[in-house]
Amino acid sequence: MILLVGAFLVLRIALAAVIPLSIDEAYAVVVSRSHSLSYFDHPPLGFALGRLMADITGCECRLFVRLPYVLLGSLSALLLFDLSRQAYGAVAAFWAVAWYTVAPFFLISAGHFVVPDGPLNFFLLASAWAVAPMLLGKAPPHALLRWSVAGVALGLALMSKYQAGLFCVSALLILVSTKPGRAELATPGPWVAGVIALLGLLPVVLWNMNHEWVSFAFQSGRGLATEGHLLHPGNLAITLVGQAAYVWPVVWIVAIVCIWKGVSTGSSVADRFFALIAVLPVVFFDMAALFSAHSLPHWSMSGFLFAFPLVGQWCGRFAERKPGLLRVSFATAAIVVPLLAVGFALQTTTGAFTRPFHERATKFDINWQLVDWSELTNDTESSDLSGADAYVVAADWMQGARIAHALGPNVPIEVLPGDPRHFQFMDDKRLDVRGKGFFVGALNFGKEAEREQEYRNSLGKLFVVDGPARHVTQSVAGFPIFEILILPIRRANPLQPTIQDSAASPDSRPLP
Repeated sequence: MILLVGAFLVLRIALAAVIPLSIDEAYAVVVSRSHSLSYFDHPPLGFALGRLMADITGCECRLFVRLPYVLLGSLSALLLFDLSRQAYGAVAAFWAVAWYTVAPFFLISAGHFVVPDGPLNFFLLASAWAVAPMLLGKAPPHALLRWSVAGVALGLALMSKYQAGLFCVSALLILVSTKPGRAELATPGPWVAGVIALLGLLPVVLWNMNHEWVSFAFQSGRGLATEGHLLHPGNLAITLVGQAAYVWPVVWIVAIVCIWKGVSTGSSVADRFFALIAVLPVVFFDMAALFSAHSLPHWSMSGFLFAFPLVGQWCGRFAERKPGLLRVSFATAAIVVPLLAVGFALQTTTGAFTRPFHERATKFDINWQLVDWSELTNDTESSDLSGADAYVVAADWMQGARIAHALGPNVPIEVLPGDPRHFQFMDDKRLDVRGKGFFVGALNFGKEAEREQEYRNSLGKLFVVDGPARHVTQSVAGFPIFEILILPIRRANPLQPTIQDSAASPDSRPLP
């Protein structure tokens, strides 16, 4: 097991050093430059670990900011092993960790990227691990200390991602519906843990109180976007297919069956423990997908995380009947998933699978969202973007993240109204005094003129173009990916407040 976890740790470190930051990662790194109790999209901890590394090292390099998340992915595997071992023994624990290690989402995203899922998963596992002996019917020493540790871990999970709230509901279900749980309710442990865990919500609540609860409104709005229809079976189908791809199709099927059996009458204490934690996120976000026009498959992954012990137990039993088939199935996943990850790394850094057939990137190939905007600093004509009096304006949060990460923290950035996300709350006073502005935006090949006009129109009454446009070609390993538009601009009214200053006013802040 240690060899397996260690080998995939090396793989993830290598990928972390090579694959460009995703938009979500670049966004997390950039907006966390302005330290905050919480953020528009998420609680603070999911962003804070990457920012801590950037501040310590003085570099926003992809490997450095990703390293805490990579390490938490491997530590999560160790917690998952011991948690599964306590319930089902070493064989089941091995298979639980084996499938967790090769599951695409947990290998590449939650155990790799600067996103809240890595800290969320680790601290949820830590909380469950601390209390598992009591809730599995054992009587370990220092039970109150274990409950306190669980409370701290759950508080940190609540500081990582809002999905941790569902774990709290699952924990309450376990406490009231199982015999060991009801016995624990008669002790101080669960109550102490609950009070400690609630402290993790304080930064989020305080920040939202001062910002009209905008983060809660944004996240609930994402799950309630109906677009005029009550049911969205197509969106549910996409969500289920995405879940299967993220967990690995065969494992996903086994997990669903095991969860169903675990919540059924007559299941063992251990089965019920894991199934009750797993079922709520899975069912909740599947229902959200059915009643919403937009949802993302990874929202339910914190539930599937706790299905791995159940899958491990099933594999242990299956290995007694058909060990060869199980080994072949795992070997297939262990080969295919890393190859896909390596292939993605090759494509985003060299365009290897496209350049033999095209002179430049095609519309649905690697584009401005998947690569670093390195030409903003490599191009000599664009060097004035980093001048002492310069600031940059972007069309939306996604391009703002890419641009700001490429230019570094010395260049303040402003994002136009519409979809600025947390950029609207970054209190960068340099924007009040800098006078040399540049609008920067991406232009896909074939529609450069049309897109440039859209950008010019988006500047509205806020900015005026103040010079000729420049176009820079962004390439990877000499393969053209897209055009970068650079427009010199000035404020239409030099006395007007910046967009970020306007965000402080409830009447002028853009709606989420």
